[in-house]
Amino acid sequence: IAGYNQKAVACLVVSGLLEMQLAKCIALNDKKVSVCSELPENMTYLKPLYNIINQGKPMKVEKVVETYTIAFTNKKLYELEDALMESLKEADVVEPAKAGLLGNKDSYAPKKDIVTGIIEKIRAELLEDGEISEDVIALTALMDKAGNLKDYFSKYEQKELKDKIEAIKKSEAGTLAKEMIEHIDALTVAAIIVPAIFSAI
Repeated sequence: IAGYNQKAVACLVVSGLLEMQLAKCIALNDKKVSVCSELPENMTYLKPLYNIINQGKPMKVEKVVETYTIAFTNKKLYELEDALMESLKEADVVEPAKAGLLGNKDSYAPKKDIVTGIIEKIRAELLEDGEISEDVIALTALMDKAGNLKDYFSKYEQKELKDKIEAIKKSEAGTLAKEMIEHIDALTVAAIIVPAIFSAI
């Protein structure tokens, strides 16, 4: 993710926070985050993010995101991306690719069949009558906030997906999916607004 794409970076950080919250190793309260327990061994790809939070006292979510979005260098972002990439390589869901303006930089890209499978899963659960999982709800809400839905769905499908997310938010049921959408809304507002102000100065 390019460091200047602050919405995407913020959503990446928020997704890491949500994943650690679901694993009950951090707590999110009043737009602050605090460590509850050690990071599980199977989540070492989030160690760089966990280490930033693990300061002995609650930290504002905005402060966590600022570490990645308005820092003088992208060092912390690269550390998190490297840890995530190692995990993706181990899971065999990425393949070597060329990147950079001239296409001469060695990099990795997600395997097309993996991406297709995820997009089809979103379609099946949110655009058809499939059972809706919390993972799909969270991913779709984050893709919406980051502005990535347009890369994979038609304008009609985007509207349908957004309408479905809104319907879940307004539903009476106190489901985990509803709570996650509300969390993503609150966290991304807190996370994106500060970088946006700085980039406008």
